[in-house]
Amino acid sequence: MSELVVASLETSTTSAKCILFSVKDGIIAEASQRYRPGVADGPTQAPYGVVGCALYVLQQMVEAARDRGLKIEAIGLTGIWHSLLLLDGRRQPVDRIKTWVDLSGADHVSALRKDRELVRSMYHRTGCMVNAVYPAWKWYYLLRAYPGLVEKARFVASQMEFVFESLTGQSAVSRSIASGSGFLNIHTLDWDDEVLAFLGLRRDQFSPLVEAFHTAPLKAETARQVGLPTGIPVTVGCADGAMNQLAIGGLDTKAMSVSVGTSGALRAVHLEPKIPEEPSTWCYYLTKGRRIAGAAVNNATNCVDWFLTLQEGELTGRVYDRYSQGIGQVKRQEAPIFMPFLFGERSPGWNERRTGGFVDVKAFHNKYDLYYAILEGILFTMRQCYDILVQVGGRPEEVLVSGGIVNSAPWMQMAADIFQREIKVTSSTNESTVGGALVALEAVGGTDAAAEYRPGVIKVYEPEPEAVKLYESRYQRYLELYKTLE
Repeated sequence: MSELVVASLETSTTSAKCILFSVKDGIIAEASQRYRPGVADGPTQAPYGVVGCALYVLQQMVEAARDRGLKIEAIGLTGIWHSLLLLDGRRQPVDRIKTWVDLSGADHVSALRKDRELVRSMYHRTGCMVNAVYPAWKWYYLLRAYPGLVEKARFVASQMEFVFESLTGQSAVSRSIASGSGFLNIHTLDWDDEVLAFLGLRRDQFSPLVEAFHTAPLKAETARQVGLPTGIPVTVGCADGAMNQLAIGGLDTKAMSVSVGTSGALRAVHLEPKIPEEPSTWCYYLTKGRRIAGAAVNNATNCVDWFLTLQEGELTGRVYDRYSQGIGQVKRQEAPIFMPFLFGERSPGWNERRTGGFVDVKAFHNKYDLYYAILEGILFTMRQCYDILVQVGGRPEEVLVSGGIVNSAPWMQMAADIFQREIKVTSSTNESTVGGALVALEAVGGTDAAAEYRPGVIKVYEPEPEAVKLYESRYQRYLELYKTLE
């Protein structure tokens, strides 16, 4: 492989991050910066504020490269899936970016879901559920609730497209980003004319579709601002979830990645779309003809942090350690069941208004019993999604886990027992940003960096037979409650 050095720049929901990366040395340097107050509030972002923060961390990495005597050969971009940005005729924003967190259209869209034939048709065409998280259905809501705003819009774009255009002056969108919009046909990898017609949109309102490795030259103004040569290649930008998969499992169709952080996700690569008959999981595009069949859950370590903040008023390493040790005294067969829908539901039920809570609570239960139930309930939801993905795509040969869960050995062992299989922890960090770096390396180096890169395995957890039996019984109880408490 080439020993080229690239800068990989990621704009997330809350911050911008940039790394210097080479295949030989991995992450050489990194910088991150939270968006300033007013730039991001979760559901929305200020477009120019996001770009400004991105350029700030990029400039830091340019200086880091200069200090080390390194030459940056390209800039790889990564951004969030499921964002919507409306542009006027001069391609200037007419409103803030709507992120995946924005569910303001939930009531309008849930009413639309009563038309089951429409939902099934849209789902099987696009791989995306009819849900307020997706840009297509954010547009549907804006069209009805804010027609004056929509009238100002000439173009439909995303956070990633705006960053790319700000750096290069060119408009384009990767099929990776577009596949998470609800506007793209996941089978043809082109804009879906039936969806566009339903939403009152035209093809010329969207950017040209390109592959992940498409680049455009860094424009002179931006180059001067960050201290790079004019014309350095900038990749079009892919989705953070897709890049996470690339950095952990590459293009390997035998591995499933499972991330358990603030939210959770399961992803497996396939050579063709994998979509269940009943809407539940999703199917997006990676690159090189590969699709990602996956599931996303809104509730993971955010539920853990919610509970610990209520109990302790702070989130410190000491608090996490005390509760991690405390669950060792829990009688698991007598513990409550936690329904982890404090932040609504994406996969598998796609119910934005679903609520969570504890069931089967008794007077003798204490805070450690409740904490244990939260960890278990999060994994039960992910197991539910895992089972569906296995049904449509087959059982993966290996499961690679990342996210905050890897810092808790008891929780990782619980995951192996609940999933009833061996699970592995890799040495990968900053996965989505590393994925963007791999795309940039391949775009300019002519190597197969994206396909060949695999991080090492640093820990393996094996299921324990007795625990497997216990968790299976409790999982069946969870599934009963899932149906009856909808």
